[in-house]
Amino acid sequence: MVQSPLSDSEAEGGALLSCAHRGCGNDPQTPYVGAWWRHVLRTGFLLGGLATVGVVLSVIRLQPHPIGVADLSSSSQLQAVVVGDFYMCASFGNCGGEGEGLQSWRQSPALLATTVDPSLSYLQGIPNNVFRPVADHWQSSPPSFSGATVTLSSIASFMRELLSSDPFGTGGSVPYVTFTSEGDGQAVAITQRQLAFIVANVLMGNDIASGNGLSGAITRCANKGAKAFVYSLLSLLAVLSQELHHGGPGHFLIAMRPKGKDDSWKTRLDTTLVKPYIVKELGPAESDFMAGGPPGQALTDIAGTVVGGGAALCDLANSQDESLVQFYSEVLAFAFFVPSEKMLPVPWTLLGARRYMATLTGESASSGPYMNRCGHIAPTNWLNEVISTETANVFVNGRWWNVNDHAFVAVASKCSAAGGQCPNNQAVNNLCDDQRRHSEEDVNLWYQAFESTNYPEPLQKAFRTVVRRIGTGPWGAGVWFGDSQQYFLTVWLATSLLKGPVLDYYVYDHFCENPGNQCFVLGSKGCQSCIAQSLATNVQGSRCGQADLETMIWRFSGKQAKELYLALQNVGQPPAQVFDSASAWLPTPGQLATPVEPSSGDAFGPSGWQQPTSPPYLGTTWPSNQNGRSTQCMPMLFDRRRQICWHNPFAWR
Repeated sequence: MVQSPLSDSEAEGGALLSCAHRGCGNDPQTPYVGAWWRHVLRTGFLLGGLATVGVVLSVIRLQPHPIGVADLSSSSQLQAVVVGDFYMCASFGNCGGEGEGLQSWRQSPALLATTVDPSLSYLQGIPNNVFRPVADHWQSSPPSFSGATVTLSSIASFMRELLSSDPFGTGGSVPYVTFTSEGDGQAVAITQRQLAFIVANVLMGNDIASGNGLSGAITRCANKGAKAFVYSLLSLLAVLSQELHHGGPGHFLIAMRPKGKDDSWKTRLDTTLVKPYIVKELGPAESDFMAGGPPGQALTDIAGTVVGGGAALCDLANSQDESLVQFYSEVLAFAFFVPSEKMLPVPWTLLGARRYMATLTGESASSGPYMNRCGHIAPTNWLNEVISTETANVFVNGRWWNVNDHAFVAVASKCSAAGGQCPNNQAVNNLCDDQRRHSEEDVNLWYQAFESTNYPEPLQKAFRTVVRRIGTGPWGAGVWFGDSQQYFLTVWLATSLLKGPVLDYYVYDHFCENPGNQCFVLGSKGCQSCIAQSLATNVQGSRCGQADLETMIWRFSGKQAKELYLALQNVGQPPAQVFDSASAWLPTPGQLATPVEPSSGDAFGPSGWQQPTSPPYLGTTWPSNQNGRSTQCMPMLFDRRRQICWHNPFAWR
């Protein structure tokens, strides 16, 4: 694995913020209070209050706390998780309680505990013709974890312990929220032990009255004769049986869906583009974003409309989204929270997600165990011995929780192959103009999934705490056959607009989707040798072009996001590659000066007046701007991390 030297200081390059981002510049959208009023207000504050008629006061934080520093208004000690700790959001503004209500099991979990076979030679919830081959393999060659051999008998013992307990503190019932494509703002935050309790019930054939998607997936997959899902769920229980053997609840898992997509990101085009990190996986990959990545990195699931895609949660495939759910067993298990015939809708996020099985990277091969496969379940010792143990502290519902310091974010791109306008032999060589004409829609989709304020308000800080980096490969340019150069620029633009996470972009010679196509991002410096190494026969070295990733980073880093946005809107037609076209294009002063308004037609966004959203400000969009009246704010005298805000009926935007 080689990290390209993109700057003198790569560490600085990925984190630089402009003066405006740090709040030290003048924001033309921010109304400022006259000096006379400032003196009046400060005097009033020192006297103990404001007596101005018609003024509504509010105090808000200006700067989020760094990771590991507690809010002084809360306990700085991480509270112990107790039985019954969970958090549900049925929709935006409807968080807390039991979500949609408690769901009762059709069979008593405690009674089921007495029927678990001590050797786990069968499971009531999986047909024997599917389970038995996996069980025979497990018994003949049990995997190890943390130096201990994990037998089926030890998993059976763990299942009996789980089923005999009441981890939700609800008398055996389950708090429930249904993730649906029609809804948004839904969230389920539960512990690892609570999720294991759900999985144990489903494997034993138990179900809730309304049915659930995990049981539905098992039925569907068993009918196909698939077995990967069996390894996945057993591996989840195997690892947790070792980690939670003292009876602890484990860490929290926070699953959630954002609100619907829009183009409000256009109000942020004055953001400065921050250098991404480039990681080249040219050859056998070691530890990429699909394997888990560094702490604080969100894994980008290159998804379709549902998590798990065409493989229907059943087996490995030659596509990333289909295979990921088998290795990230918690994601598969969360299918419990959809109707029995459904799968998890996209976009969808799981904070705290971990990889439970080996071996997985984005690199596939033309032969051997990785031929036409994303990932490979090893014949021996298939448990992930290097599973993540890093954690982050997040503040949710008045308590500090521990979550694993990784995330899984499923997000779809626009499908360039849809409509049949671009033949495959042209698509894999970036030769279709249609591949270049949907960057706005792709930014909408990326921003929807990764912008923290799109999630339920009580969970936004948890999202920002965990998602500090975004790891991706050729999002959009996999089996939906987008233009790999166009999509690198689109993802870089969209990530910069988030004003927080850093982009980690991984380059493969033989990614498991559309192998060889990503070589085009290497331009004249490495594209042809990359294609030759990939052994891809349908990708043409003559299409490599001149400009590469480093050219684009040099061209746009430190510039306003608007300049890259305009370059993508004005990119030329094939046969010239996107990088060559963008490197030669320059905006006119008129183009840079012309406002880019969101679809609402309001440069201030669909909700009214908007504050700066990067440090030291915590982004705030006021709910209304009736009749043009504006909200004004000023720093407090003794604590400049806070400010006083008021609705001023005499100020106009």
